[in-house]
Amino acid sequence: SPLAPAARRCARARRRPPPPVSGGRQRRCARVAMNKARAMLDALMGPNRNTIEKDKNSAKEKFKDKSVCKGFLIGMCPLDASLLGGKRKFAVCSKIHSEPMREQLKAHPDVNELMQEYQQLSIFDLEYVVRECDGHIAEERARIRSDVRRKKPPLPPLVNDRLASMRRESTACLKQAEEMDDDQLREKEALITRSNEILKEREAYLEAETKKAADALDPEEVCDICGTAFIGRDGDAAHLKFRIHDAYKQVRDRIAELKPKVEEYEKKRREAKDEELKKKRKEEWDKALEKEGGSSAKASKSRSRDRDREKRSDKDKDKEKENHKDKDKDKEKDKQKDAGKRSRSREGSRSRRRSTKAKSRSLSRGGSRSRRRSAKAKSRSLSGGRRRGADRGRSDSGGRGRHSRDKGRKRKESRSRSARRRKR
Repeated sequence: SPLAPAARRCARARRRPPPPVSGGRQRRCARVAMNKARAMLDALMGPNRNTIEKDKNSAKEKFKDKSVCKGFLIGMCPLDASLLGGKRKFAVCSKIHSEPMREQLKAHPDVNELMQEYQQLSIFDLEYVVRECDGHIAEERARIRSDVRRKKPPLPPLVNDRLASMRRESTACLKQAEEMDDDQLREKEALITRSNEILKEREAYLEAETKKAADALDPEEVCDICGTAFIGRDGDAAHLKFRIHDAYKQVRDRIAELKPKVEEYEKKRREAKDEELKKKRKEEWDKALEKEGGSSAKASKSRSRDRDREKRSDKDKDKEKENHKDKDKDKEKDKQKDAGKRSRSREGSRSRRRSTKAKSRSLSRGGSRSRRRSAKAKSRSLSGGRRRGADRGRSDSGGRGRHSRDKGRKRKESRSRSARRRKR
């Protein structure tokens, strides 16, 4: 039959031994297989599966080992291979993800305290993953803004044909103008202007068509949850089915669930710490008082003596103050007596002065009146009635001269006074 040779060839190929493998490659493959087997056994039996533990309680607490992933124990590790491990820039979690360890944690008597501690550790990994996602979202949006295809979108074929025909028409006008002679200047200028107008029309048409094409394009958007870029509704619906979108959604929901719990735990921990500090301070204070209590009996006697001395000194000070007050009162009384005596002597001297002044005034008034009367009588006796005109003229001229002398003297005195004042 025609298939017999082909069957023979296949049988020979099966009988042939495989090609020899180099020693380095063989060792590498064996190492990888061994690591996979070790990881599988660690996940099933725990990290200390090869050691014999005498204490049963320590055997039940294998999940506390550093090589066990605490995020997986409480429900979710974001870097697990089933979620984000190996995707984008994230490496797969190198710690042990074991279901038996999770059961050990649930059966532990201090499960609530351990859960609180592990939730605080897990939220750091979750927030790290979300920060990386937010950075990826920012990069994608920057890429979309600077995308060349958005600025120069592809045009339909009819538009491209028209643009090409317009360019050909403008070049033809320029060639025709170059072939003309110098005598046909007006025609040349008309062709050149025509070609320039065609080019301007072409640019305006191209700009309008590119704007239409850009508006007709579906905008490229970025998902706020996973950072995947998509175009239109179909792209959005398709990316919602991706595993990375589902993984980031689970991570964000987990953060929203754990964050209030962690904040409440932190608040309680701070309050408990403050209470412990207060208790410690109180205990230290009580110890210090107890230490002082032994020496208080000895110190009480010295304190009582000091108090007695202070009381005595206070009494002595009060007595001194009272004595000073009595002395001050006596001094004030003496001062009042002296002031009364002085006032009486002053009043007596004042009355004497007043009486002497009144007597002198009365005497001066009586003497001046008698003098005036005697002067008038003498003048009347000397005049003897009316005198002649010559005698009157002489007497008048003499009186006037005396009056003018007195005036001149007064003027000189006033001038000298004014000069003294100026000098001062």
